[in-house]
Amino acid sequence: MIKQNKLEIVNEFIDKLYSDLKAKYSEDAGIKNVLIYLAERGLIEPKRLRDYMVVSDFSKILKENEGHSTHTFMDLSIKYDISDRTARNIVYGKKKSFKFDSNIRK
Repeated sequence: MIKQNKLEIVNEFIDKLYSDLKAKYSEDAGIKNVLIYLAERGLIEPKRLRDYMVVSDFSKILKENEGHSTHTFMDLSIKYDISDRTARNIVYGKKKSFKFDSNIRK
């Protein structure tokens, strides 16, 4: 089973999204307008958004905790209201899913 979208479908999606955004916000739509639009339409899953933020925050919080991964996962679990185990699974298991090759095939 192929999980990635074809590049041509991604480009079609971009064109469709662009015309929808232009109709709603005019030519002046900024990146925040785009992201809000995607979230409103359910095109950004709440769980995926959370997972991205957990992966994104991991390095920053690890530095703040002077390399103590246990404290870092505890901080992530508190911030995102998830278990330590879930935070670990997200960081170690989902990190690769936010890369180009995992989402788009040529």
